[in-house]
Amino acid sequence: MANYINKERRQIDFDPFELRIIAVPEVVAVQFKPRSEHTLLIRIADVGATYQPLKHEALFEAILPVHFNDINEEDDYWGLSDKEQAEMKLFNEVHRDLIYDFVDEHPDFTQIVVHCHAGVSRSSAVAMGIAEHLGDTDTYEKLQVIKRYLPNPRVLAIMRGEAYL
Repeated sequence: MANYINKERRQIDFDPFELRIIAVPEVVAVQFKPRSEHTLLIRIADVGATYQPLKHEALFEAILPVHFNDINEEDDYWGLSDKEQAEMKLFNEVHRDLIYDFVDEHPDFTQIVVHCHAGVSRSSAVAMGIAEHLGDTDTYEKLQVIKRYLPNPRVLAIMRGEAYL
């Protein structure tokens, strides 16, 4: 994980893995060992995709699988078949409510780990949305300065309860 945490290059003065809510790529999540018994995991994958097995699955208090694609309405789907386009699933209010209900059902959590395939777009937007939902401005501000995060604008807007397009 040393390549993921490079404080000098990232110009941050905190360890991202110490945050209350963190977004990581799937390759990190499958090896992630929770530091407490109250760690939650939110797994995000494309519709129809399967998750890689977790090395320490039993150490998570609860795990929520969610399937939606990393797309927005204005994305250009060139090169995709009609079938592939039809199977694309946009993030929506049902996904948001599922995530917030999951978090609210575990109020004693010590950390929430959110992963998607690359740990850049969907997971960072969900992590930021959860931080805002919980009123955790410290974590939210720290998530914003991690340069590898490029939150999906649709996901973040809907997590905030805003209309997207």
